[in-house]
Amino acid sequence: MKRIGIVLVLSLIVVGAAVAQDSFTVDLSKLGEVRNSEPIATPYGAFMINFPEGTFPANLPWSQYNRIRVVFKYFRSNGNEIRQGNENAFVVLVYDPTGDIAGPPQGPGPNTPVKIFNVGGSNNRSGAVSSEAGAGITPLTRAPGAIMLQRQGEGSAVRFIELVELTFFKQ
Repeated sequence: MKRIGIVLVLSLIVVGAAVAQDSFTVDLSKLGEVRNSEPIATPYGAFMINFPEGTFPANLPWSQYNRIRVVFKYFRSNGNEIRQGNENAFVVLVYDPTGDIAGPPQGPGPNTPVKIFNVGGSNNRSGAVSSEAGAGITPLTRAPGAIMLQRQGEGSAVRFIELVELTFFKQ
């Protein structure tokens, strides 16, 4: 019985180590502000969070990460939380925060390798960027310099966006 217990514990350690190596979750405490302090006033207004030095380990194999999970919380101007849903926000990862942060209108660009609309949309279905599995992306070529959280559209009641999780996965 003791042997079975030891084997189970060792198996869990090995499996846990393998899973841990297949993803990287950003430590949000390193980022400072993860929610905009002033309300977003324009239909496609944004809140940018720069990644300070040390956010990512120097040896992360970016070319192997092909999925991403981004989880936001959304709030009205009065501070009440808005439930996850379509057309609340979109996310843009930016290599150089001093370069072109908008990129092409409908997809990734040279400085904006990840641009995903409807964060939390479609009832958080499998394959949505905020789902457990995250969404597929073209692997990055290097560490991003910033993440832009952007309100999506004129009809959106979103005035504040808070980054809750950013995880990269190897498939």
